[in-house]
Amino acid sequence: MKPFTRAIITSFALALIISIGNNTMAQKAQAGDVYPGYVAADAFTLSSTSKVKISGTGGIFSEDWRQLVFYGWILNSDTRQVAWHMLDGFRDDRRRPDYGLIEIDEEIELPAGTYELYYTGMVQNRNNDWRGDGFRDVMDNIFGSRGRDRFRGSLTDELFITALAPGMTRKDPKQVVDDYVGGAIMSAIRIGDEESFEQGFTINAETSIRVYAIGEGTRESVYDYVWIYDLEKNKRVWEMDYRSTDFAGGGDKNIVADEKITLPAGSYMVSYNSDDSHSYREWNVFPPDDPQMWGVTIWPETDADARNLVPFKKPEAAEPVVELVNVRDDEDVAQGFTLTKKTDLRVLSVGEEGSSRFVDSGWIVDANTRQTVWDMELARTEHAGGANKNRMADEVITLEPGQYIAYYSTDDSHSYRDWNAARPHMQNRWGITIWATNSNDRKSIELFDANEFKSAKAIVEITRVRDDEYLKESFTLNEDTRLRILALGEGTDGRMYDYGWIKNMDTGRVVWEMTYRNSDYAGGADKNREYNDVIILPAGNYRVYYETDGSHSYRDWNASPPRDAERYGISLLIE
Repeated sequence: MKPFTRAIITSFALALIISIGNNTMAQKAQAGDVYPGYVAADAFTLSSTSKVKISGTGGIFSEDWRQLVFYGWILNSDTRQVAWHMLDGFRDDRRRPDYGLIEIDEEIELPAGTYELYYTGMVQNRNNDWRGDGFRDVMDNIFGSRGRDRFRGSLTDELFITALAPGMTRKDPKQVVDDYVGGAIMSAIRIGDEESFEQGFTINAETSIRVYAIGEGTRESVYDYVWIYDLEKNKRVWEMDYRSTDFAGGGDKNIVADEKITLPAGSYMVSYNSDDSHSYREWNVFPPDDPQMWGVTIWPETDADARNLVPFKKPEAAEPVVELVNVRDDEDVAQGFTLTKKTDLRVLSVGEEGSSRFVDSGWIVDANTRQTVWDMELARTEHAGGANKNRMADEVITLEPGQYIAYYSTDDSHSYRDWNAARPHMQNRWGITIWATNSNDRKSIELFDANEFKSAKAIVEITRVRDDEYLKESFTLNEDTRLRILALGEGTDGRMYDYGWIKNMDTGRVVWEMTYRNSDYAGGADKNREYNDVIILPAGNYRVYYETDGSHSYRDWNASPPRDAERYGISLLIE
């Protein structure tokens, strides 16, 4: 062989070797260079069963009672199960490695398929609380005052994990997961803090579905979770709770639901809600093993089930007949409605529990008698997510034909878009909402303006009374009459300051007076008092009086107003 020919062949061979080496390096999966509280990711496919070489560096750093830990793992993209985890060896051997950098040099066999490679870090405090937000203090104490700069400049280059195998092809980890959920009925993944998601679907026959959801929860409560609502029957048919979930890896509060459920034909709404911390964008404990699937995905169980899917149609029953929601601080809202026949109604009210009673709540009264026909009672409520004081009442009630008013009232803090603690899951339902459980009943419901309502039975109405008022109104009864007295006023320590009374003008005697003892608590501040009862007056001439002092009256309250603030004063109705 001629020298120049040999040189060309040698050069070509060297170029081929370099090309193969560079191609191998280009296809190597790697994740790292991550700050605590975050996750780095990569992905790859194997065309056949292969020996995968895993290398890199983890780390455990310690400062007093805090530790900073970095580790990685591999997830099977098809099964969503962990294929390899750096910490498994430490758990199996019941030993901890020495503090500092931990070299990773392993070889495992993986079948053909697609895999995701993850790497993360987290700070652990004394109470086993792993928190990314303590990172800065830990780094300062471990590495000195320039610890963060050192970490950023050098240690990030040392903390990483790689996977390498013959026939490996590198993939975009985000695209891999997007492809995995591509055939789903619906999918909401990579959910961040304080996100709410809703999506409906309709099926025309009984259908089996698979629900895969990852969220946050403890034995006491769940914080990031999903539920499925039957829009036609107005009820939840499935909910992700702690008892029905499994451990999702990472921090103790990571939970996963992977269930098959069967639903009858109908329209459904899937809702997912997250609280204000620990989610896909930033974790405050170790992330779950399947971090990108934080959220919910639903698939049809079989091809036959998939054929039952039809375009989503929101049933008429899903539209509220009364909707007083997104209520802000210091608001009192009302909506009147008339029922022309006996009707079943679903009532949902989300509000705030105070020290001994509700301070943001809804209720329904008979518009004529002002008697409460439904109230948000603590014993019949459940936790509404977020702060413990968030409560939710969700009931079906039956009301007779008549005129009614739905009310919702708030105090001066913790309300829609101005929360002073963690918000409820259904923040957009802060208020009261009413549905007809049967869509055919909607045509028997009519709305009216609650603030303009005047009962046909009223003979005296002295309402919306302000400070320093002395008001009176006369009336005549031609026969003995049953009268309902509705009075709202102010009283403390057995004494009334804003109150009413009735005088018989024929005899000059007071025949009824609002006192502290014959009145009840009226909502809001403790001093708000109300009287709502029936008395019988003989035929004659009468005068109704109402008097207020110099403070705490209609629209000039010096404490929380009563629940029925528009009625502040006194009214008489023919019973």
